[in-house]
Amino acid sequence: MNFLTRLKYHAKHPERRHCKGRLARPAADGVDYNGAVGDDWNLGTKNLRRHAKVSGLSRAALLAMLLFGSAAYSESIPLIHEHGLLLVPVVINSKISLNFTVDSGATDVSIPQNVFSALTRDGTVSAQDLLDKRIYKLADGSGEISQRFRIRSLRVGKLEVRDVIASVGDSGGLLLLGQSFLSRLKSWSIDNERQALVIAESGNSRSPLIVPRAKDRSGASDWVQVAAPESSAGEFFVNTASFQGNGNLRSFAEKHVFPLHSEKWQGKWVGYAVDHWELDCGQERAKLEARTDYYEDGTSWVADSKLLSSTAWHRVPADSIKDGEMKLLCDWQPQ
Repeated sequence: MNFLTRLKYHAKHPERRHCKGRLARPAADGVDYNGAVGDDWNLGTKNLRRHAKVSGLSRAALLAMLLFGSAAYSESIPLIHEHGLLLVPVVINSKISLNFTVDSGATDVSIPQNVFSALTRDGTVSAQDLLDKRIYKLADGSGEISQRFRIRSLRVGKLEVRDVIASVGDSGGLLLLGQSFLSRLKSWSIDNERQALVIAESGNSRSPLIVPRAKDRSGASDWVQVAAPESSAGEFFVNTASFQGNGNLRSFAEKHVFPLHSEKWQGKWVGYAVDHWELDCGQERAKLEARTDYYEDGTSWVADSKLLSSTAWHRVPADSIKDGEMKLLCDWQPQ
């Protein structure tokens, strides 16, 4: 199938873009796929001829759209020398200009707590901009819980990017221009000779999905989302109010929210599960202490003591969700 035919077909049938395997019978729309495999659809000869009729004018229009649509605005912003660092001026919410360090290793734009407090006091950041809290992995492998918030407008030079996710860092730290901004650009680079930041706007950049901070009846939430590998199914949270410790031992509650109709137990679909874990920081191992499954129909199931007694201490795999949780709790010192 040529590119244009494939494009038209997938636009009409988005549900088949990532279909795997061989079709057992012709589709309901009557199109003959001739045993299509994977993403490589082979239309029947009749349908191929019908879908591939494109006039010379249409081809020229498509080419023009591709050429002009890919054009992107670019700009070179002079960097500022300050205390041995090269900084770039950034305007936040069209109200205040601050000098940031470009840091491609930072997941999000990061603003120190003292600066964030000043931004909230003067109204540059409002309560409506607050998002959830996340666990961020630091350079030394430890974890840190940080408040996230939305920057409605972040402007560098003449380029403005809207709805940028930022996190609150330690007071006195650096202002970091991280990947939540940089990844929204088509390209960026540091010109060492001219001491400038060169940026190009992405022609198809879109704001990331921003979810408001979850609240309970008291107006706050102790559940903090844990960054999970892309291969993980669902979302993971830890309850900061559940943290307990004694010597090398730590315990906490974890919530695993499953995608709809993806996890079944005892003939019912599980909406989410709450587990209570014990960690041994000295031996780097974990043990499940309790589990409750909450079904999509509103009922629940609690693991009995007999089932739990069969669980044993097990080694925590490196770079797993449990490894991140262990580093967070083992660095935490009980009061």
